[in-house]
This record gives sequence, C-alpha cells and structure tokens, in this order.
Amino acid sequence: MSADTTGSPDRYRELLVQQRRRSHTCLAILAFCMGALLLAPTAYGAAAVAPDPVVQSIGTALAAGRISPDDARELRLTWTASARAARTARTSSRRASIVAVRAYTTNLARARGLTPERLKPALLSVEATTWTMLKASDFPSHEEEVEIPGEVVMFTYYSGRGVQFQPFETYKQGLRELNTLKPDVEAARAIADRMLELAAPRGPALTWEYFFPFGGPSRPWTSAISQAIATEFFYRVGAALPEAERAPYTAAAEAAARSFELSTKQGGVASPQGTGSFYVMYPFAPSQRILNGHLQVLLNVNRYANASGSTVARTIVDRGIVAVLPLLPKFDTGAWSNYQPGQEAELGYHEFQTEQLVKLGEETGNATFADYGARFTQYLETPPTITFPTTQIPSIFAARDGFRDSLSIPFTIDKRSKVTIVIFDATAREVRRVSTTRGRGPGAIVWDGLDGRGTPVPPGDYRAEATVTDVVANRSFVSLGQSLRVAKDVLPPVLRLLTVRERGTTTIVTANGFDVSSGYLTAMVRVDGRVLATMRAPRAGNVTLRVARPMSEVSRGELVLRDTSGNELVQALTS
Repeated sequence: MSADTTGSPDRYRELLVQQRRRSHTCLAILAFCMGALLLAPTAYGAAAVAPDPVVQSIGTALAAGRISPDDARELRLTWTASARAARTARTSSRRASIVAVRAYTTNLARARGLTPERLKPALLSVEATTWTMLKASDFPSHEEEVEIPGEVVMFTYYSGRGVQFQPFETYKQGLRELNTLKPDVEAARAIADRMLELAAPRGPALTWEYFFPFGGPSRPWTSAISQAIATEFFYRVGAALPEAERAPYTAAAEAAARSFELSTKQGGVASPQGTGSFYVMYPFAPSQRILNGHLQVLLNVNRYANASGSTVARTIVDRGIVAVLPLLPKFDTGAWSNYQPGQEAELGYHEFQTEQLVKLGEETGNATFADYGARFTQYLETPPTITFPTTQIPSIFAARDGFRDSLSIPFTIDKRSKVTIVIFDATAREVRRVSTTRGRGPGAIVWDGLDGRGTPVPPGDYRAEATVTDVVANRSFVSLGQSLRVAKDVLPPVLRLLTVRERGTTTIVTANGFDVSSGYLTAMVRVDGRVLATMRAPRAGNVTLRVARPMSEVSRGELVLRDTSGNELVQALTS
C-alpha cells in the first residue's frame, strides 16, 4: 500500500498537532454553545444529550489520576477526528472502516471495558484507521501490514474491522532489529518503550491485547504466541543495554512470562491439559489446541529461562512440555502434520511446526520433539498415497438425458494433494483429464462422459490413470485398476400397466412404463400409422394421453414408449 508522502513524518506530526489545536478550539466553542442551549428555556423543556461513552471513559480515567491531562486531551482529539473522518472520508468503504473501529471502541466503553490501561491501545487503532482512510492513496488489502508515520508499532488492516494494532507483528519486528548482523538496539528499545505504554496489567502479569473480534466475542483478547515473543524480546532488549538501564525491560520480560501462570478466565493464556498447561492462541476458545502457538511459547520462554535463570519461566516450560507430549500423536497423520487435531496443516504451518520441533529437540534435549521433527521433515519428501475402491464403478450411458450421464470415481489420499485422472480410450489415446484438490481422507472426482472438446464419447471401456501431487510437488502415479464403462442402451422400455377407456368420442390411454437406463420416456398414441398424441413421460410412472377418436372406430391403434436411446416398445390398443 502506498501512502501519501507529500511530507516527512515530522511534517505529518506538525500538521496533526495543528489539526488537533483547531479541533480543540472548535470543541471549546461547541461546548460553550451546547451549554448555552441546554441552559436556555424552550417551549418543550430542556433537551437531554446522551453522553459519549468513550469520552466518559476518558473523563473517568482522568478524574482517577490514571491518565494525564495531556493524554486525555490527545485521546479526545483522536476520537473527535475519527468521528469527522467517518463522515468525510472519500469513499464509502473508507468511511465504513472508520465506523467499524469506532463501533468496537464504543461498545467496549458501553460494557465498561474501556479501562484506563486500554484507552491508549484502543484509541491507537482508531487513530491508525483514521490516518489510513484519510491519507493512504491505495485502499489496503485484507491482512496487509500498514505503517503509520511516526509510530514504531505495527498495524494490520482487516476487512470490515479497520486498521488494528498488532502486538505479535510488533514484537517480531523488534526481534528483527536485534537479530541483524549489526543489531539496532535503539530501534528495538523504542519499540519496547512504546509497548510498555500499551500494556494491560493483570495482577503480576503484563499482557498486550487485540481490540477486534477474530473468530470470537468482540472483547479484548491476548494470545499466547504474542506473550511468548514479548517475553524473549524484552529480556533481549535489556541484555543489549548497559546494566544500569536494564531493569525496566527485564522486569517486563518476567511480567510477560507470568501471563502463562494465569488461566484464560484470569486474563492469561493457560488452559489445563493433563497435569500441565496448554498455552492457547485465543483465550475465548480455551479448549482449542493449536500446535504452532504452543510450541512457540516453549521456544521463547525456554530461551528466556535459560538466559535469565527465572524459576517462573522454567516452571512454565515444564508444564507446557508435560501438556503437549501426550498430544503429539494427534498432530501426526502419518503423512503430514495437523494444525490442530483433525485439521490438516497448510504447507506454511507444516514447515513452521517442523522447524519448531527440530529447534525444541536441540534446545531442550527432548528426544520426542526431535523424533517428531524428523518425521515431519520426512513428510516433506514423501510422495502422497492414493487408493481406489475395488468395487465396480457404475457405468454411464451414452444418451445425454440427465440420467447417469456422469460417474464418480471415489478415492482416499493420505495428505492434501491435487488428484488428476487421465482417461484413455481403447487405442490408448487420451480423451480427457479431470482434476480436484482435496485434503487428507476420502474424496471423489467426476467424469461427465465428455472428451476434452466437450463432445460425448462413444460407448466402450475406458482406462484411467491418476497423478497425485502434494503441496511440495511430490508425485505418485497410480492406475485406477478397473475400466470406466460408457454403455449403449439396447433394451426397450417395459410396460407395467395399460388401460384404455372411451368417453364419448375421446379415447383415454393411461400407461405405466419403466426404463432402466433413461432419464425419461416419450409416450405416443399412433392411430392407423399417424401419431395423434404425444407426451414426455417419467422413466418410472404413469402417463395419460387423450385421443379425439374412439378406438372402436379405428383399424389399428398403438401405444409407443420410446427411451432416450431410441429403443421402442409398441403395444396394440383395444377399447
């Protein structure tokens, strides 16, 4: 996404300050006018104005001494600017994004959840959305990272949810600053200082929250993976500084780690699992078991425990290992890994989990982690396996009438793959190839009896071969093991019931026919060689035809049932 770059970040900040000063002046005038209106008598009495719950939350925090007057002024100006932008942004989609992020904040305030420590991070997302929708030249795509001038934390745009503060991506960026050949300690420290301003205390723990719904309730939530990377990041920032300057950062690392001691109901990320704790990605889904999130916690917190000697961190790691080891078989399909039990991992997550297990084996010395890391690595090189049924696949009929015009080839594969069936005629000429992509387990591929040009193939037996390609391009080639048959129907319909009644000069013919291979029948009454009545009939059911001639006055009357392959049954009619 390209941003409006008509000025430097400093220039942007200067313009923002000027805008806020103008807004502040306007607000003062507006407040004076509103006060005068409220005090003025009217014919209908004084009109009550509903207070803004966000403004109320800011005022409550200021009155309690939890935020400074300067902070309160900045927060109010951010909120006012977003309200104006929600009306004036140049497109409806931009305005809707601002409205959405304001709605989350308003609802949180109404629920009394916009606590003093949440004001800054919640309003930060509002400010980021306002800036993006007013200043960015291109509208962001879903889950695109967004940079805000003068801001060191990271943001992500989510469709329908606005531009949201992203703790996890922020801490990843902080670690990147420390992991380069020439670490930029000051850049990392700036991120650490800013994140300390945005933290939410939970007793002895510090947490960083997300302020938008993500598959769960629209209340703030934290994530084990964010807390884990925060723990390692703060410790490493402190370790990179002179000893006299380390204390705030090492204390923050320990406080971030303590979120793993708290249950999800206490604002933490721990969920009981056996005699240990599973560390969850989404506290609103405490029973969910996502492997990569838990493994990342073990890696980050274990590194912190080794470097700091923290007994809190060591206990967290030990409880996490006890919880996950018995669960590992549920994440191993025998050919690939699961993201969570029962859900096959995408390639990126499989590679991520494999790397995590290998590192955990090396860094903890745990042989089980190393074993699963080796297995998952092997799955990246093992071709997929496909099996077909041994029972005969039903044939299809050459007539194109909507009945058995296609056949389904069932199969079972052991990991997500693209399955391509190539169909050959009796001369080994390829007539068609059809493909589908499926995850592990049963699936089916359908052939509609047409060749590659869309022309119906002639009756006969056709050979089929399968090419199976997994997400890493490993391939298997397998013959179907049976022919696919396109049958020619040579049997006429069967007449199960026939009645002929005369009513004055009209003959009423009722017939019940059946055909095993057609979608429908054509029923006709022929009198002395001429067709006097015709009707489309069901392949199994009654049809009634009326002829304006009494059968007693004709020399030859016939009922004809014709199937879609042209086979006919002819039955003489007698009154």
